[in-house]
Amino acid sequence: MRYFGTDGIRGMFGIPPIDGVYLNRLAQALEKRYGLKRIVIGRDTRASGVAIKNFLVRGFSSDVEIFDCAVVTSPLLSRAVVDTGTDLGLMITASHNPPEDNGIKILNHLGEKITEKEEEELEQLMDSFADPIENHGHQVLSYIVRPRYEMGRDIWDRFPRVAIDCANGAAVAFAKENYRFRRVDWLGDRPDGRNINTGCGSEYPELLCRTVRQNGADLGIAHDGDGDRLLLCDRYGEILPGEIILGVIAIFLEKTGKLHEHQLVTTAMSNGGLSIALDHYGIGVIDAEVGDRNVAEMMRKVSCNFGGEHSGHVLFFDGAPTSDGIQTALLFLRAIAFLNISPENTRQLIPLLPRKSCSIPVKQKIPLAELPTLSGLIQTQRERITKNGKIFLRYSGTEPKLRLLIEAEEEALAENVMSVLRNSIENCEEIL
Repeated sequence: MRYFGTDGIRGMFGIPPIDGVYLNRLAQALEKRYGLKRIVIGRDTRASGVAIKNFLVRGFSSDVEIFDCAVVTSPLLSRAVVDTGTDLGLMITASHNPPEDNGIKILNHLGEKITEKEEEELEQLMDSFADPIENHGHQVLSYIVRPRYEMGRDIWDRFPRVAIDCANGAAVAFAKENYRFRRVDWLGDRPDGRNINTGCGSEYPELLCRTVRQNGADLGIAHDGDGDRLLLCDRYGEILPGEIILGVIAIFLEKTGKLHEHQLVTTAMSNGGLSIALDHYGIGVIDAEVGDRNVAEMMRKVSCNFGGEHSGHVLFFDGAPTSDGIQTALLFLRAIAFLNISPENTRQLIPLLPRKSCSIPVKQKIPLAELPTLSGLIQTQRERITKNGKIFLRYSGTEPKLRLLIEAEEEALAENVMSVLRNSIENCEEIL
């Protein structure tokens, strides 16, 4: 698709499709495609957010009633769609991308991300509009989002001191309102429109880990720019892989009778150790295509209420229709309290296989099937690893990068395969 990636429309502000013309066309396409009467709009803390909102608003006719949530997390905007009974939700965000980027996530009337088929239809409509609409008299109504997160005092008391990094993003106010630890070392909590995800948040965990170690904190929590992801580190400043977060919560839900169909949904990118560990608890693991939208679609298809990605997107349909970083943190805290384990001991509960990964910048995304030399080498390397090993090579849906992931039963083998494949990619002139 020309405009949509794996998570809505995203790019540098001021450059198509994140400019006035295309945003205006998007608004027109949305109104025509869905017959809009009421919509709700929210944004993260990027300086360009207000300008993008105004471009969108001017693209709608006066028949569309617009509610503005101002700065809000993506999951809370999702809830607002349901609470207001609106037709669509538009979240202005580029999630974990740098501050010069921005984008649009589109949520349907159930607060769920729209399908790829709907995105294709919107692209066709966008290309059919020539002249922009300039509706400067549109009335926009303010809507205050009030999150519904609950946690008992006993849970907070387990962690006397916690470091929390909000990425200078949308989660700042909501995190400060809902996390009730005795003492908090706040990081990334002073957004100025230009510092979202800048050396902080879930994309830059070094700050969180260092702060936990230096201050003797009991736990570290980090969110991304729009608050739908979670990253955790233990009291030693060691990151807890996303598979451990998924596994611990799944076991908790299973033991408390809350895990539908005794299974969770993740993607093939998740570490194979997750499936092996959960099998001991009678929990099945179903793979979906990469992307939290694909995970959500698979969850609905198999009637499962829990799933997520190793990247920190975790979905629990009993609480919210989309991934919610704060909700996930609270679920994890409840889980380890119920299981009576510390964050650092969760690795023993969900032992993972050795893994290596990297992202390589590319200039063009030529289909990998059209690169025979590289494809042949990948097949050769796959024959070197056992049945529990994995090799994944795919282009990022939101950035000009090629992502490589290697998993094997022995760390030395994973490192060697990574070295061989990375060297080949970095010498592939067709994409570099």
